[in-house]
Amino acid sequence: MKNRSKRLLLTVLLAGSVALLATGCDKLKKEPMTEPPTEAPTEPPTEPPTEPPTEPPTEPPTEPPTEPPTEAPTEPPVLSVEEEKAQETQFENYISVYAADDINVRTAPGTGDDSEIFDSFDQGELITVVGETPGWYVVDVEGYEQNGYVSKDFVSESEVAPKTEEERAALANGETTPSDGGDTSSEDGGDASSQPVSTGVNTVAASDVDAQYGVENYGETFALQATAGANIRQTPAQDGDIIGVVASGTSVTALGASDRWYKIDYNGTVGYVNRNLFSE
Repeated sequence: MKNRSKRLLLTVLLAGSVALLATGCDKLKKEPMTEPPTEAPTEPPTEPPTEPPTEPPTEPPTEPPTEPPTEAPTEPPVLSVEEEKAQETQFENYISVYAADDINVRTAPGTGDDSEIFDSFDQGELITVVGETPGWYVVDVEGYEQNGYVSKDFVSESEVAPKTEEERAALANGETTPSDGGDTSSEDGGDASSQPVSTGVNTVAASDVDAQYGVENYGETFALQATAGANIRQTPAQDGDIIGVVASGTSVTALGASDRWYKIDYNGTVGYVNRNLFSE
């Protein structure tokens, strides 16, 4: 009896196990085993590296170069005649310049008593230069064997127009005279505005002076014309006292002459003028 009950109990357990197993298998068939979906790993979005904004390089401000203060030009020293001649050179090839004004031709490169005026050039006249010193040109003068000197300050390398008739008329009225930058007491007549054109009085003891300097009086007088401004002197000498001035282009009356001087009458003033500054 006991054995029968045991067998029955085993049968029931076995049947239950089979039923349970069948139910599980059926359930396994119906519901396949699902795995959670594999998601791709999400990477954080790659942002471009942020670089600091590039600023243009700042250059230090350029300051204008500081130039040394400009010193006033120093005037060249005035040389003596001897110093000028010591530096005189002769040109192998002559050059031509133009008279920038009515200018004097002197016997030496200076304006003192050791440099006399013996000719002149009119404004615009072509001048042949054969040499130079620091401040003067050595020039060829037509009609003279010796060369003369003209100041470099009164010549031009470019062509210069001659003076007009109006300007010449002003010269005849004593308003201006030739220039060479020199002593106004020399034979160029100086500054006509500061010297009397004529004193109107004959202060010359003619007979004594004529005899002393060998002046020959003409039998007949005639007219002369000044080709440059000239001083009227009391005696026919470079150091004679100036008693009047004759402007370029002015007519005077010739009374006599020596080798280098004319004796003239100008508006009642009798005196002596350099022959090289007058023409008949």
